[in-house]
Amino acid sequence: MPLQGRTKKNILIAIVLFILTLAIYVPLKYISEYGAVAAFRPSIRTVESGFVSYKTSNFSQVESNNFVVKYEDVDEEVMNLVVKTAEDKYSRLVDIFNYKFNDKIEIIVYNDVNKMMSTTMLRGNRAPMGVYFGNSIHIYNPIYWINEDEDMHKVFYYEGPVLHELAHKFTDHIGRGNFPTWFTEGVSLYLEYMVDGYEWGVGLEVDERVYSIENLTNNFYALDVHTAYTQSFRFVRGYVERNGIESLIELIDEIGKGNKVDLKNFKS
Repeated sequence: MPLQGRTKKNILIAIVLFILTLAIYVPLKYISEYGAVAAFRPSIRTVESGFVSYKTSNFSQVESNNFVVKYEDVDEEVMNLVVKTAEDKYSRLVDIFNYKFNDKIEIIVYNDVNKMMSTTMLRGNRAPMGVYFGNSIHIYNPIYWINEDEDMHKVFYYEGPVLHELAHKFTDHIGRGNFPTWFTEGVSLYLEYMVDGYEWGVGLEVDERVYSIENLTNNFYALDVHTAYTQSFRFVRGYVERNGIESLIELIDEIGKGNKVDLKNFKS
């Protein structure tokens, strides 16, 4: 049942007050220990999560072993597919990251892509299949983006957004948000490659003078998106091929602890 107008207004007021008082509730010792970004990241996630809860307050929900799935009017076949995919991919990522979440992870499935973009504060004309925002995984109902002549179960399971967005959540929590965009995108794309064999940007030629680590770090969203994602993936793949997946996970852990890590050493 939708929240009444007054309740929604109270939630918004609470969120605004929380934002205004963040600095008071984040002790200086955490800033000195982790760095400003990493120290504030958990609190920012909490604010974002409150906004997501407000925007999806009228959604129905079901639960599985590790997930709470909120949805609009989604048929049972799609819900079963989302839950199975999420549980399987989560199990693989727990093994890779050697990390498990204490609470169930929220997945939100949308029929209205504009609603998804509004809830995740996305802008632009091209809507993604999935988004990680507000500590939740947001998924656009696959019946709207998988062609009728394709096997929906196979495409969603092996090429859908669940693994990618779950990897963002793992990286965000372990690394405490203390990394540039290209790094987290590269990690998620590499894990798609490692787990599902899906390789982003096959055959694409990339000018490494333009898509350098420095330029990706400073101007990621000003670059061609497909090429920026491809080069990010290749940087991470190159690192893992030289050092191993365990080294990458240790690196993310070091980033989360606030230790200085030179990401300029990545190369494709």
